[in-house]
Amino acid sequence: MKRLNRFLAVCFLGILTAGIHLGCTQTVSAQEEVPPPVLVEDSSSNTVSGKGGNGNDETPGEWYRGETPDNLIADAPVLLFVPGLNNVAQIFWENNDMYETAYQAGYQTAFIQLHDAGGESADMWNNGSLLASKIREISNAFNGKQITVVAYSKGGVDTQTALTYYDAGPYVENVITLSSPHHGSELADLAYSGGAGWLAELIGMQGEGTASMQTAYMADFRAQTDANGNAYQHNYYTIGGTNWGTPFSANWFGGVYLSSYGPNDGVVTVASSNLPGGQELRIGDWNHTSVRSGATFPVFRDYLSGHQLVTTNNSTPIGEEKNFPMPKTNHWVDGGPLTEQDEISVYVEEDVDSLGLQILTAESLTEVELLSPTGEKVDASVKEVQMEEGIFKGASRYVIKVPSPVSGEWKIKTLSPAEENAYLLVADYQSDHLLSAEKGNMLLGNNLVLLHAESSKIDQDSLVATYHVIETNNPKNHTQWQATGRDALSQSLQLDEKDGTYTITIDIEGKTKAGNIFKRSVIYSQ
Repeated sequence: MKRLNRFLAVCFLGILTAGIHLGCTQTVSAQEEVPPPVLVEDSSSNTVSGKGGNGNDETPGEWYRGETPDNLIADAPVLLFVPGLNNVAQIFWENNDMYETAYQAGYQTAFIQLHDAGGESADMWNNGSLLASKIREISNAFNGKQITVVAYSKGGVDTQTALTYYDAGPYVENVITLSSPHHGSELADLAYSGGAGWLAELIGMQGEGTASMQTAYMADFRAQTDANGNAYQHNYYTIGGTNWGTPFSANWFGGVYLSSYGPNDGVVTVASSNLPGGQELRIGDWNHTSVRSGATFPVFRDYLSGHQLVTTNNSTPIGEEKNFPMPKTNHWVDGGPLTEQDEISVYVEEDVDSLGLQILTAESLTEVELLSPTGEKVDASVKEVQMEEGIFKGASRYVIKVPSPVSGEWKIKTLSPAEENAYLLVADYQSDHLLSAEKGNMLLGNNLVLLHAESSKIDQDSLVATYHVIETNNPKNHTQWQATGRDALSQSLQLDEKDGTYTITIDIEGKTKAGNIFKRSVIYSQ
């Protein structure tokens, strides 16, 4: 059933005659309640693209027109808000004050449904083509007014595609991107990894849009786009975030995983939100949800119209490749099908300060227990959180924290009522790093992977590395092999399609000098 257009109601507590408004989750004028945006009839496009169902049931191509404010800035551009991966247009006004903030500031607004709103995610090419046609239509509907795009997350990549390749440029003044993965997201790499594949396939998140956000795919997109003469005919202003929300929020999962890659907002790293040729306005204390709220409006308000530039350019110069080194890895990633009663083993070596366990499942579990190496049930607080958006939208998430864990084999016992279920486990070890990785350059024909082990801590002769190479567009093209001892630290990858995107997962098992088993995972796209 199509989502109702509605605005979050104002809360009134206390005596109305005293004019006291308490307990409201959003700030609205005491004189008026801002009417929600209105669907523009006959604005839909009946085509959808992609493979990953995300639960959305809107119509791609439809767009909404916001209420015209009484304090309209006559010569200001129309603000077109563009949603991100697996999002719908309503994210800007349902449980969000971004629309209200723009309205109160005197701007006309419009909101677009891209292909992802129809239940299947799309790459930047399909979304960019659709967006370009709608930008022209929206400008005409506002009597030819110029448009400034405020694009959230992947919507920023879709917008640059629309302007660079699909002739939407003449209708656009400026572009604001809110935590857009201009260099991709390592979470997209994770979705196609050997461990996460079971879960992502079952919940339908291995779609076209997710695939296009892999870091290797976006590296190719950046090389192609940044060399295009149309790429920077407009001013692009970028904003990024460094907050993950609370430990039980949806963004916390990604924040922990991405922490090895640097500061991030739970979905996109600060480095990835930085656009070559763009102007970085601010990196702030926002997570990937709050960055699209009215809280960021004052940051970009002065850059909605005109051609002013910020005084400091923190972005990578056009044509200069941004360096994304492989991180030292302190994660272990595991996943697969989940039976009605199951046990998942987690190995902990000595000198681990704390162990963080995050378990994602396709269907909710009725029980999650943690057993110590002695077999005793650990009194650990386990809380279930539903992943309501993002790459793993639809999954159930369970978080367990273990301070100062003893070494040995820990076990997670699960009960699942579902006939078909799958899990993804990410174990995060707060300890000294045991491994780091270095990858070659596929474009130069160097597909050598080098693992660097801390020789003072690891018995290198005990190492067993399992290599998984999966072609993104053809997951059945999956090769796997093992290497042992010191040979495990250096392997050459054989990739069939030089123009394709591959996810490489390396699962490393070995023993420390103290004789304890450890496990780590390295995941990246190539």
